[in-house]
Amino acid sequence: MSSTSNLKNIISNNYCVGCGGCAYITNTKMNINEFGEYIPDPKVLESDNQDLETICPFLSPELNETTIGENLFSKTNKFDETLGHFIDTFAGYVKEENYRERGTSGGTTTWIVTELLRKNLIDGVIHVKENKRENISDPFYKYGLSFNEKDIRNASKTRYHVVEMSEILSLISNTDKKFAFIGVPCMVKTIRRLQLIDNKMKEKIPFTISLVCGHLKSINWSLSLSWGAGIHPKESSKIQYRTKGEDIPARAYVFRVQNTEDKIIQKDSALVAGGKYNAGALMLKACEYCDDVIGETSDLTVGDAWLPRFEADDNGTNLLVVRNPIILDILKKAKENSRLELIDITQEEAIASQSGGYKQRREGLSYRLQREIDNGNWVPEKRIKPNQFNLTNKRKEIYNERSKVTELSRILFKKALKENNYNIYDKTISELTSKLRKKEIMNSLPKLLLNKIQRVILKLLKRK
Repeated sequence: MSSTSNLKNIISNNYCVGCGGCAYITNTKMNINEFGEYIPDPKVLESDNQDLETICPFLSPELNETTIGENLFSKTNKFDETLGHFIDTFAGYVKEENYRERGTSGGTTTWIVTELLRKNLIDGVIHVKENKRENISDPFYKYGLSFNEKDIRNASKTRYHVVEMSEILSLISNTDKKFAFIGVPCMVKTIRRLQLIDNKMKEKIPFTISLVCGHLKSINWSLSLSWGAGIHPKESSKIQYRTKGEDIPARAYVFRVQNTEDKIIQKDSALVAGGKYNAGALMLKACEYCDDVIGETSDLTVGDAWLPRFEADDNGTNLLVVRNPIILDILKKAKENSRLELIDITQEEAIASQSGGYKQRREGLSYRLQREIDNGNWVPEKRIKPNQFNLTNKRKEIYNERSKVTELSRILFKKALKENNYNIYDKTISELTSKLRKKEIMNSLPKLLLNKIQRVILKLLKRK
């Protein structure tokens, strides 16, 4: 089967994550479809480029995260099937200036790339920045470049939003500068694969930082939050997905939306249809078939330390998985100088901090793969095998409900936009996510109660 035939399977079966790698190497472009997702231009399928399978993160299974990690980090002395290759694991946050205050969690992602810039190890940063919207289908965020500390820090905060890399890769290909790249695991994997076929990209991107990833959301998800908060999609201009405040718990996802007249509305996303992140509304289907939660091919992984002892601090604490000795040295020296709070955690704690993501992307993936095969559908080859885990019927029901939310939310929100009627989306998705949440609570009740009790006790101790 040719490279374009395999890529056609990815695109036609909705396994494309929209990274833009194929568009970059074929000099084509990425388009935004009616669901608010990036897809390659059809012209990419006319290409005879033999590297298409190499660049696509869902093809060439022999170039999986474990293999890439082995080639990159074989000198590290630790390996775990969930964390990949790594040197050490920490929890922590930035103590100096206002990095933590301005960040989604502990502020470490913005701090580390700023530090790389200060030490002249890079000339700039490739990261997701706010985009000026002119049409309803325009993205809220796109990849951009920053060359100074001010611009880097202005682009802090998490972005639950689809992005593509072809434009920015084309831009840096014509420079002699060096960059740190920040992205979700599949984007970092695409960069690593690109570096296998393009030595210049090894030089241009010497550092990669991965964000722990639950999944990517379409542009339509941002529009749905805006609509649910009272701002019509046509008038929505800006969005911030997580907000900090005295009365806002670390786990609460309180968003802010702004209209074209600069009116700002703040609301808890759990109170909006499909707004609870983990319910899977307006998620890319591809994300249900990815098994890399933590960015195993990156030099450094940064996420939220979702452990009871850290959740008691509403200011936010990062999980850090370090694979690059240069970055480890920077972190340790900053700790010695009281610039960073850096707390040793075990690899078991690091895994536990992302337990929900691992369940969804490991045991859940094995079930979804088998489900698709049983239905006669084509699936990409993953490290996780179909039916690899022995699941209870209750767990299967939860995964089925999540997939249903993902599939129906795409269709219903598209219809709601077309008919200019938010209720088309609101009523059905609210009912489906409520049903899903009840199943999740009943299945995990003992653990949920234990974690809540631990968080309350730790908060009370902290006040004393």
